[in-house]
Amino acid sequence: MIKRACISTLLAAALILMATPVWASYAGYYVYLQVRNTGPAYDMLALNATMQIQNLIDGEYIAANGTDTRVTNAALTLMPHMLVEDRLMWASAIASDSITEFVFWAGQEPLESFPTITGHGGYVTIPDSADLEPGNVFVFYIAGYVDTSVGANKTIIRKDGAVTLNVTAYQEITFAVSGGSSLIASSVASGYHLIGIYSDGTDMWIEVDEVLKDTIATSAIPNTANDWYLFEGNSMPYVYYYGQWVVKL
Repeated sequence: MIKRACISTLLAAALILMATPVWASYAGYYVYLQVRNTGPAYDMLALNATMQIQNLIDGEYIAANGTDTRVTNAALTLMPHMLVEDRLMWASAIASDSITEFVFWAGQEPLESFPTITGHGGYVTIPDSADLEPGNVFVFYIAGYVDTSVGANKTIIRKDGAVTLNVTAYQEITFAVSGGSSLIASSVASGYHLIGIYSDGTDMWIEVDEVLKDTIATSAIPNTANDWYLFEGNSMPYVYYYGQWVVKL
């Protein structure tokens, strides 16, 4: 029997925003946003702006699910974004010591879905469940932007006492089973990637963008009562997909 993880999101506040909204009609409604950065550059940074989303829905500026919205930069390049109850969240590269302008658009063609943007310092939790204990036959699959620059606690997957998927060195990610084997994917530059980790009960292996990076004999992942934590330490500014499958015999 195959079980698939259900994600419950916990969004922490991001940082640094000053916004000057002026609604106007031009192929829909839009608002200008300015991000002032007085620190170093970011290849990709999760951002947010406080916004009364329900008021926009009630005023019929946006659809009830918000999928008819977009965020672009000043050059009209689309940015990954999502809406939550009290804010707009998006991700973009940010230059050092800069002011960067963005535009939030309404009245667009509906999207099928939003990515998950946890916010700067945010993360996602999945409560412990017996149905999601991987054992020795499992698949983890992730699609999103991975920041593989050096940094502390850059953890993509963590279940204490069971398993981790971490950024362990510059352009390196490691999948480690507690008390067991590890898989290493090197030469993974920061950017959008498809990461797959597989175990058939005999071998386990890791692929990045459908390219095999490492393989080793399977180690069974210990069964613990700890929760799952995803995308910690700003390891993934935005995520389009996370899937987890286990086989219960």
